[in-house]
Amino acid sequence: MSIWAESPYLNIVYDEIKRLTKDGEIPVSEREIISSLSRQGYEMSPADLIKILIKLEIMGLIVVSSSTKEDRLIKLKKSMEQFEIPHQVDNES
Repeated sequence: MSIWAESPYLNIVYDEIKRLTKDGEIPVSEREIISSLSRQGYEMSPADLIKILIKLEIMGLIVVSSSTKEDRLIKLKKSMEQFEIPHQVDNES
């Protein structure tokens, strides 16, 4: 994958993770992502996927954890907006 093709693949992989995880409800494996992308006509090596996953994790969009020694589980990161903290009300009026 050339440097020029990397940015669209970043978006494609992120959108596919959102779709496969049902917007963050269930984790997905690297194999599932590669398989799903290849069914859509996108060929990607595991090494290229790992590079994209690292970038997405640094951007704070996903969380990657190990399920086995060679396989990783990917989840969408929950945004802080979902965890709204109630504002304290001032009773000095």
